[in-house]
Amino acid sequence: MATNSKDNRQSPNRNGKFARKKDSTMNWKILFSAIGGGFGWFVGEFHPTFPLIIVAIIFIVYDAWTAYQLDKRVHKMYPDKTKREAAKFTSFAFGKVIRSTIPKRLWLILLAYMVEHWVFVHISIPLSYIVTGVICFEQAWSILENESSCRDENESRFWKTLQRIMVDKTERHFDVSLDELKNGGRVTEEQVEAARQLLAEFDNYKKQQGNENTD
Repeated sequence: MATNSKDNRQSPNRNGKFARKKDSTMNWKILFSAIGGGFGWFVGEFHPTFPLIIVAIIFIVYDAWTAYQLDKRVHKMYPDKTKREAAKFTSFAFGKVIRSTIPKRLWLILLAYMVEHWVFVHISIPLSYIVTGVICFEQAWSILENESSCRDENESRFWKTLQRIMVDKTERHFDVSLDELKNGGRVTEEQVEAARQLLAEFDNYKKQQGNENTD
């Protein structure tokens, strides 16, 4: 009799634990079902943009790689103006490319696709393709700027021709920054003058190259 009474007292506790475990399992099933349904909807709705996204990512990553190659050329040609012992892949903030550049460009493509199919429903405007084309053109221009900057005189004249219409990014890889010039929140005259001399030397070098090409 005592045993039955003890089992009766424990059975509510067991039933309560089983009920809580069952509720927890149901909650996880609902959560996974919702996530799976949302992912399936996203893939089904936006799968036409996936090839565009892949192409854009290829251009962005290749632009980052050419910036790294430029950093190596700058370090080799101007070792006294760069404090690093060797060029680093992180010197052009590759992490920023992953965290910021790629997500922003992908959001532009997705937004353009939504406007194209959810807003301009009565007219045919390939807005997602246009936006992707603009992104690729932007990255291609940056790639050519990286490739044509800091080139030796003996290299192809093609790069020199490009430099007539493009920005030379060489000085962006010099170790001169506002953080390094600051001293207690202020910039001293000596530091400003040193920075000016450094950039003036580079400008004179570019002028000499232009005069030699003219002669």
